[in-house]
Amino acid sequence: MRKGAGSWVAKILMLLLVVSFGAWGIGDYVRSSNSIPPVAKIGRQEISATEFSDALRRESQQLSRRIGTVMTREQMQQFGLDESVLNGLIAARAYEQQALKQGLAATSGVVRDYITRADTFKGTNGQFDRLRYETFLRNEGYSEAMLVELVRRDLLREQLLGSLLSGVETMPVLAVDSVLAYRLETRAADYIRLEAAKLPAPAAPTDAEIEEFYKANAPRFTTPERRDIAWVAFTPAALAAEIAVSDEEIAEEYEAHKGNYVEPERRQVQQVVFNTEDDAKAARQAVLGGEDFLAMAQRTRQLKEADVSLGLVQKEQLPPDLSAPVFALAQPGVAEPVKSAFGWHLLRVTQIQPGKTTTLAEVKDQLRQQVALNKAGDALLKLRPQVEDMIAGGMPLADIAKTHKIAVSTQAGLDARGNDAAGKPVETLPQTQPAFITEAFQLAEKVDPLVLDQNDGGFQLLQVTAVKPSAVKPLAEVRDEAAAAVTAAKRGKAADQLALQIAERLRAGGDLLKEAQALNLVVQTTPPLSRGGQPADRALSPTVVSLLFSAKQPGEVAIGPASSGGDVIVARLSRIVPADIAAMAAQRDRTGQQLTQGLVGELEERYRKQVEASLGVTVNAAARQRALAF
Repeated sequence: MRKGAGSWVAKILMLLLVVSFGAWGIGDYVRSSNSIPPVAKIGRQEISATEFSDALRRESQQLSRRIGTVMTREQMQQFGLDESVLNGLIAARAYEQQALKQGLAATSGVVRDYITRADTFKGTNGQFDRLRYETFLRNEGYSEAMLVELVRRDLLREQLLGSLLSGVETMPVLAVDSVLAYRLETRAADYIRLEAAKLPAPAAPTDAEIEEFYKANAPRFTTPERRDIAWVAFTPAALAAEIAVSDEEIAEEYEAHKGNYVEPERRQVQQVVFNTEDDAKAARQAVLGGEDFLAMAQRTRQLKEADVSLGLVQKEQLPPDLSAPVFALAQPGVAEPVKSAFGWHLLRVTQIQPGKTTTLAEVKDQLRQQVALNKAGDALLKLRPQVEDMIAGGMPLADIAKTHKIAVSTQAGLDARGNDAAGKPVETLPQTQPAFITEAFQLAEKVDPLVLDQNDGGFQLLQVTAVKPSAVKPLAEVRDEAAAAVTAAKRGKAADQLALQIAERLRAGGDLLKEAQALNLVVQTTPPLSRGGQPADRALSPTVVSLLFSAKQPGEVAIGPASSGGDVIVARLSRIVPADIAAMAAQRDRTGQQLTQGLVGELEERYRKQVEASLGVTVNAAARQRALAF
């Protein structure tokens, strides 16, 4: 084939093919691409369908990882995810244009420094790790240019909003106290619990009732989709175990990060500052004569221990004028007074913690492992294209694993929540790849293995070997379960009706105790209830608590579900207790901060709408809908 491709005949045919694409195919493609309208326009900028669909895909994948199941397009729209993503993109473009109008800027150097200092991209040595950076880009679906642009826009937004919101003051005390009075009010109620299971048994459900319930509640009797999967993990740790590391390489690693192994000397220091040198010298003589340093500080300057303590400090943490006498002392003691812009300092060292340098010999094994991991990371970067070529060439997953002497892991009957056929969590799934299960349920059956990045710099090959679709169980299989559910529903309905009857009698002046005695029940009293809810093991559900806090005065009745078990609560409000003054005072500062943050958020929202209105925002609904089909 190579010989044929090199002949003049093949070259002429290839030239004709290129010319034909240039004349027709590529031109049509370009015209078609350019004809796709933007999803939105903000001032002079546009949000393309590609940008919107990419952002939506990234957001849906992140959400899918958190909830443990793959989101469908319908669910995204139902949860408003598409709306949220588009609004975020529009706001980012609006802020960017407004910031540039005001002369703000985020230079390439500032963006670079921000990225290299981000904790997300730091390695074990605390420095920027290129491997972590590239892994993050692959995991999140960003190119380097995309991430740089996102960071630049974020920095512009921070500058713009920082100048706007930095002067927002805390909420007035009166407003904070009004909120606390509402939040900290407590209430109590007397109640009875109607246990549905103890009410007279209803008539046995008919075949028609069972079938009707079965059809109306099909999801309840539906088995989830299950998949058989296989995967191969290429990890730095596994590769590092086979990599030889020389003593010279270990020494180089040690020298490159020697500062990490040096622990400087630290000293516990106290100080008292005097107005004159004579006062400072007199105080020093008193201490040398036997007076306690803290007693001297109290006598001369009315200072307490917390006022004089500088803590455990190293030399670089003190100004040079102070560090010199402190670290010149050979042992704990009081230094000669020293002058600064603040006065005359009398400094006392109470403890000396010697510095320490961890030797190469002490960390040799640790460094050997680190060097091996670094080399393994570099090797995996080179290995990945080779593995991708094997996949493209049609090599089966088992053969790829055999070539690299790695075992193939398998799991049968996996559902989208990571459970096996028995409903128990599968503990053997890769833990370093949050998107593993999500991707397993997006991948088609028996297609080429998918390459997934791991957070540790490695990668995995994932393949779906079989899919068992979700299906409704036959009625014959779940008939007893459906019948029990119909009976439980009837009991619950009977309990609801009984609760309504009791509530009507109570509102007409009835006695809760007599109602309880007639049913052989006990009247119980709640502990103090708050608007924020109550522990789950208490009887009242949030619905009943909410109704009690909606009541205007003691004596009013509320009915609703119990916190568990399908039972029903009939409650009568017994007392309303105003907020405790001491509790309000204790929470005033924190609540004020929360309310201020809420105010800042509201101001930002109003400012965003104002900026967008001034720039002009238009959304192409048809283009947006097309972009959803990514």
